Amino acid sequence: MTEAVFWAAVQGIGTVIAALAAIVALLIAGSQLRQLIASNRLLAASNDTMAESNIALTRPYVVVDYEFRSSVGRNGGTTGTSVLVVIRNDGRTPAHNITMTADRPFSPTSEPDNEAWRKSLADLNRMTDGTSVLRSLTSSRPLKYYLDDESIFGVSDEPAPAWTVEVAYTDSEGRVFQEAFPLDVEPWRRSLAVADPLLRIGKYIDAVAHEVRDVKQTIRGKQTTVNVEPRISVSRATGLRDRRRVERLTQRV
Repeated sequence: MTEAVFWAAVQGIGTVIAALAAIVALLIAGSQLRQLIASNRLLAASNDTMAESNIALTRPYVVVDYEFRSSVGRNGGTTGTSVLVVIRNDGRTPAHNITMTADRPFSPTSEPDNEAWRKSLADLNRMTDGTSVLRSLTSSRPLKYYLDDESIFGVSDEPAPAWTVEVAYTDSEGRVFQEAFPLDVEPWRRSLAVADPLLRIGKYIDAVAHEVRDVKQTIRGKQTTVNVEPRISVSRATGLRDRRRVERLTQRV
């Protein structure tokens, strides 16, 4: 083998080795690129999950539900139940541009007997007709509308009234949220409505205050009677002593 042939063979082997090295480098680069793409996808998915979690933590949650409020007498006992429809925001941020659509108008079982009741029903149906827009609703100021008293629960097993309200609203970033709330009286027909303990305590205090006031008035009346009689008795006693003195002086003369 001549020297020229030897170096040509060496050069050919070097070329093959370089090609193999380039192929290996390309394979390694491709693997690293795929891993980088997969890592970026995981990172993007993680960021999306984190963003969704942050939205879930800070977004508004508009809820339409019943509130059953017990009426409390002066002695702290319950005297009836008021049924209200409550529109509230359970989220941490305000809800905006709220629209509510009821499947049918709200109507009580009993007949409204005063103007305030009729206006409450009119306002509730106006807010849930699908055209009215509530500009903003915070968690600190819910809307409450009086619907009926305990007669809405019925007296036997007749079907209880039910409504469904669809709600749509946005947050401060313009994201749109939609929910539907079924308002069914049936599950709470025979449940016990317990009065607010603070309200009951307030009624107890009010009852005690009335009792104390009545006792004070009674005591004042008795004190007036007692104070008047001794003065009359003293006056009579003084007059009697004066007459006896006059009689004794007359006898001496």
